Amino acid sequence: MLTWNVGVNPSCVLCSHPMETRNHLFFECIYSAMIWKALVQGLLGRKYSTDWQAIVSIISDSNQPRIFLFLARYAFQATIHSIWKERNARRHGEQPISPNLLAVLIDKMIRNRVSSIRMLGDRTYEEALHTWFAARQNT
Repeated sequence: MLTWNVGVNPSCVLCSHPMETRNHLFFECIYSAMIWKALVQGLLGRKYSTDWQAIVSIISDSNQPRIFLFLARYAFQATIHSIWKERNARRHGEQPISPNLLAVLIDKMIRNRVSSIRMLGDRTYEEALHTWFAARQNT
């Protein structure tokens, strides 16, 4: 952000850390880390991490089961999108959303997406909703 606009405040609007970077915002920031943990710790198990490179490595590993990869990738995308949207909303003076509520909203988004795939008759990810629910029960 600083390279685009020198006048912008470089601190994280989610936790007040003095320097907002990609790695900080996703998922070193206490706010985003709480959301990420609530959503994927059960799914990722021992692979769980808040380190950007470790997460990218996990979701890029084509040796992982197809359902696991789909859920991990979609959770990653939905979480990043939602955190970025919350960050921008706060920058523009909107009321903050708690990390717990945002995690619930993202979880609902993921469940809706998986359900919509099933409703279309695509049986490729038949077990995805069951896997997601099972992983969420472990948290």
